Amino acid sequence: MRNTREQILQTALRLFAQRGFEGVSVRDIAGALELTAPALYVHYRSKQELLEAILRRMEERDAELSNASAVPALPFSAASESYAKVKMDNLIAFTIKMFQYWTEDGFAVLFRHLLTVEQYRDSRFGDLFQQYLGGGVIRYLEDIFQGSFPKRDAHQLALAFYAPVYFLMGQYDGTPTKKGRAEILLCLQRHLREFATQFPLPEGDSAEHTE
Repeated sequence: MRNTREQILQTALRLFAQRGFEGVSVRDIAGALELTAPALYVHYRSKQELLEAILRRMEERDAELSNASAVPALPFSAASESYAKVKMDNLIAFTIKMFQYWTEDGFAVLFRHLLTVEQYRDSRFGDLFQQYLGGGVIRYLEDIFQGSFPKRDAHQLALAFYAPVYFLMGQYDGTPTKKGRAEILLCLQRHLREFATQFPLPEGDSAEHTE
C-alpha cells in the first residue's frame, strides 16, 4: 500500500507541475496510474489531501537538511538562540545542499516548477512560492544575520547572499550538460566563499560580534 501511495503522490505532483493544480483532476491522476478514481480515493480523498501530503514531504526534507547542516529548522520565534549561533561554514554547507536538492531531486524540482508557474494563478501557491523560494528565505537569512551584524542592514545582506543562489537555480535548469552544471555549482561555491570572506559569521556567540 505504501508503494501505491508513493506512486500516486509522485504522479500527482508530476501532473500538477505539467498542467497546473486546477488543470488536473483526480480522474486524470488515476488514469495515468491505470487506476479507477474510487481506487485512488482509498489512499487520498481529494486533490487537497494530495497537496497536503506533498507539502509534508517538503517540510520533512527541509528539516532533515537543516538538522544535517546544524542550522535552525524551527522558526525564529521558537528558537531565537539557535539563530545567533549559526556558523558560516554550516550556512554555506546548508545552502549548497538545498541548491542541489532543489535542482537535482526529482520531487523537489517538480514542486519548484509547480510553485513557479502557479504563483501567478493562485494566491495559495503564491504564498507557498514566497515561503519556499522567496521572502521566506530572505527572512530566514535576516534572522541569522541581524544578530551578527548589528551595524548593517540584515535585509540587504540576506538579498546579497540569496539573490545569486536563486538566479543560479534558473541557470542550472537551462543547462543540459554535466560540465555546464558543474560550472554553475562552482560559481555558487565561489559566491558563497566570497560572501563569507566579506561578512564572516563569528565562531562564538554572535551577539558579541562587532564589525
